[in-house]
Amino acid sequence: MVVVSAEQELHVQVEATDNVRLPQSILRHAVSAGLEPRQLTRDSGVPTWSLSDGEEYRVPSAGYLRTWEVVEHGLGSPDAALEIAERYVLGQVGLYDYLFSTAPTLGAGLELCGTYLGAITTNFRMEPGLETEEEVTFEIGMINGEGRGRELAAQWGLAAIFTRSRLVMDGPVSPVRIAFHQRAPRNHDRLIELFGTDAIDFGAPADSITVSTADLARPLRTADPRLAEILQRYAATTQPVVPPRATTWTDHLGLVISAALEQDSVTVDQVAARLFLSRRSLQRRLAEHGTTWRTELERARRRRYEQAAVDGPLTRSEQAELLGYKDLRSARRAVERWQD
Repeated sequence: MVVVSAEQELHVQVEATDNVRLPQSILRHAVSAGLEPRQLTRDSGVPTWSLSDGEEYRVPSAGYLRTWEVVEHGLGSPDAALEIAERYVLGQVGLYDYLFSTAPTLGAGLELCGTYLGAITTNFRMEPGLETEEEVTFEIGMINGEGRGRELAAQWGLAAIFTRSRLVMDGPVSPVRIAFHQRAPRNHDRLIELFGTDAIDFGAPADSITVSTADLARPLRTADPRLAEILQRYAATTQPVVPPRATTWTDHLGLVISAALEQDSVTVDQVAARLFLSRRSLQRRLAEHGTTWRTELERARRRRYEQAAVDGPLTRSEQAELLGYKDLRSARRAVERWQD
């Protein structure tokens, strides 16, 4: 267990990361559906090498959530997360799958999923909630992230629990209830079909699944006590540091603005397009968060400048290029404001 002091929480922020296998499985599905791989990785910000097999790399969680938005937009399907979950293959997220599949029962497997979730992500939590003699609820929480990427990641995460379970159990298994934090979609027939229940709630305080105690006690046909012991011992030595603080939608917006500055395309319309929003929708989201386009652009520019200035003074032309200004005087005035 990682304990973070109040002082550390105020002054240190560890970036949330995900195992590259998470965005990898989404991107591969999108490529097999006909989307262009280089465009996908460029738009999502996930490295191109993430499409190939390799070591257990980790990527920023912002890239994983962005990948969901990009893929949904490219496929043109609001059920993209469920379609990808239905094609789940045991082992696609590596160690995490085998920790689950070697457990003796479904309940033990889910408990291990919560304990060793860090094997695939530091951005999510899976913890037991309400428990009765008949059922147990598991709550899924996210540290960093908002918007559609969060919704799709939650859909896939909950759906994957059951598509994975059905691969290693004899007979059907379905949740007692499902709860989503997101607002109700216009149609959720696909959710009912995948989960095998129409007991699905929306607008809940947290994303969660409720499983009967009878199902939790059912054995997994892939149980392997010796291998389970080895894997758990190994997993305990590889748990990454948990981020002590959350970020917000405005932090995500800042990353998008910074990427736009990198490519010299930083107008409100261009950034809205990168977020797959209309200009009006972006301005509405800004208002909902008590900020403005000008404020967030200024904040992103200042952050880029302060990060670059650590390595030494910048010339006026370097400042202008870094901050996306055509006019050297505008860049100079901006820097002088921040230094006052």
